[in-house]
Amino acid sequence: MCRVARARPAFARRVPSSKVSQLLTTPRSTFPHAENSPRPRLAAFISTNKRILVVGAIAASGLLTSVPSIPAAASTLFAPTADAELPGQTFTAPAVMEAPVERDAFGISTYSVVQWPVPADTPISSGFGFRECDGCSTNHTGTDFNPGSGYPIQVVADGIVTAAGWDSTGYGNMVTVQHVIDGQVVSTLYAHMQDDSITVAVGQAVTRGTVLGLVGQTGEATGPHLHFSVILDGTMIDPYPWLLTHVNI
Repeated sequence: MCRVARARPAFARRVPSSKVSQLLTTPRSTFPHAENSPRPRLAAFISTNKRILVVGAIAASGLLTSVPSIPAAASTLFAPTADAELPGQTFTAPAVMEAPVERDAFGISTYSVVQWPVPADTPISSGFGFRECDGCSTNHTGTDFNPGSGYPIQVVADGIVTAAGWDSTGYGNMVTVQHVIDGQVVSTLYAHMQDDSITVAVGQAVTRGTVLGLVGQTGEATGPHLHFSVILDGTMIDPYPWLLTHVNI
């Protein structure tokens, strides 16, 4: 029997040992297959993204072609007519609004602050009305307070000065002030003040507590005192009960 010698393939050729040592010491990243191995995966990724982009573009184009028809349909569904009214949005007020609450029996009055012309505990030497005395009127038109000579006299409420100066009928130096107190027009009179002590003038607006002058003895007076009168509707009334009713401080 004879043996047939087989030809050795080219790739099976023996590699010199020096070449093997060189290949073993060469870094793997320098081989061609190390650089080119990611390329197939990147190509697959790009191919997949292209397909997604194409599908998305087709869907977007279909949506854009249907949008122009939406406003036309919406305008017919939601556009209000000329006579349409939104419920709960309109209110027609009557010509006269009447209060549904019934009023009680109490009325509304103007409140005024009133004080005493001198301290409330000042001694009183003569009251209002008929009296018997020498050198003074028998029909006394006021109340005489005796706080002492030179004591300051204060106006009892806000008002306007209507008279200021000498009175020849017996009041001597006097001041009259007109007020609106609790809705009524009333005047108060302050008489027998010291000479040159009057501090206000006719037409002057005064506030409650303003000093009008000093207690004196001018005119028909038997001693220094304040003659205080209240005039209501042109008539002299008893000032003491009026003060008790209206003084509120």
